[in-house]
Amino acid sequence: MMRSWRVIPALVLSVPALVATPAVADRPDLRVSVVQDGLSHPWDLAFLPDGRMLVTERDSRRLSLATPGGSRRTVFTAPRHMWAAGETGLMSVEVAADFARSRGIITCHGYRRGGVQDVRVVRWQLSSAGTSASYVRTLVSGLPSTSGRHGGCALAKGPRNQLYIGTGDAATGRNPQRLTSGGGKVLRVDATTGRPVASNPFIRSSNRMKQRVFTYGHRNVQGLARRSDGTMWSVEQGSYRDDEVNRLAKKANYGWNPVPRKATDPAYNEGAGSPMTDHRLPGAQRGARWRSGSSTVAASAGAFVTGRSWGDWRGALAVSALKDTSLRLLRFSKGGSLRGTWKPAALDGRYGRLRGAVAGPDGALYVTTSNGTNDKILRVAAGG
Repeated sequence: MMRSWRVIPALVLSVPALVATPAVADRPDLRVSVVQDGLSHPWDLAFLPDGRMLVTERDSRRLSLATPGGSRRTVFTAPRHMWAAGETGLMSVEVAADFARSRGIITCHGYRRGGVQDVRVVRWQLSSAGTSASYVRTLVSGLPSTSGRHGGCALAKGPRNQLYIGTGDAATGRNPQRLTSGGGKVLRVDATTGRPVASNPFIRSSNRMKQRVFTYGHRNVQGLARRSDGTMWSVEQGSYRDDEVNRLAKKANYGWNPVPRKATDPAYNEGAGSPMTDHRLPGAQRGARWRSGSSTVAASAGAFVTGRSWGDWRGALAVSALKDTSLRLLRFSKGGSLRGTWKPAALDGRYGRLRGAVAGPDGALYVTTSNGTNDKILRVAAGG
């Protein structure tokens, strides 16, 4: 299917502050344009080295390629055994670090065949024309799946051909703290083979999934972003409160443990008895670097913005939100402490639910909407 890009007139707005610093004058004007429309629940996007854009649509299980000339073509739709239900479908996409040689791309998606149902990470080879992709290998399988709830799967490149995989807990209470489960984790594997990275904290385990674990105790990792200092950060949806942004540290436990504490508790306990970071667990738990507080916003993805045009906000983490229909930029110190927040009016409720957030090679931020009909890819450029 071919579609033309439709660019709307630029929208330039000054934006109010949520915190006192940095000053309003230090915030760039934002120009928002629609570069793609006619999508349905686009979950993620990734840029090829030549600037073309891969786009996933969750429910239809469609992977598309947006070309520099402004058209969009389908690479594949619903390959055999790819499964979608609820919050699970065709989710994250990443371009392999060796794409120039291998034309490798990586997806995370639901899978069902016979009695097997899971979430898995698969490597494909994109054809030279960009019109199809052939299966290469499954990098990771066996990530837990139930009804489709909390099946989210985020991918991000690390150094030296490493691939980070953020997973949901599949709404099963013991998964986040069970190290032999791939649910509620951030895994770290080789992006070509799927083997665990040799420096992973549990590499000596006899269990292959545990060998892949980098961090654990997560609820539903929706986004991963690598900062310029090499640290990896996660965006995680909260339960009845507290969406989180976490700075990931090897072997760290982020404290999600939604198991019953008394006979009257539900089997999957998301109430006040199970805080997002439960410090009653054995050992030390890592607290979030940012949390939404008493009302969740359904934080859904994150990207560190680049480019001089972002001024004092260059290097801030842009976090998209579904329920709150907004974008937040979070400034962190070198040590990872929160220093300021900004909720730009240009993306506050104007486009509905915001799902993906990816830094483009041109210094702009690319954001996807998730309203279900005529969803869009937005280009957010700083500096007017």
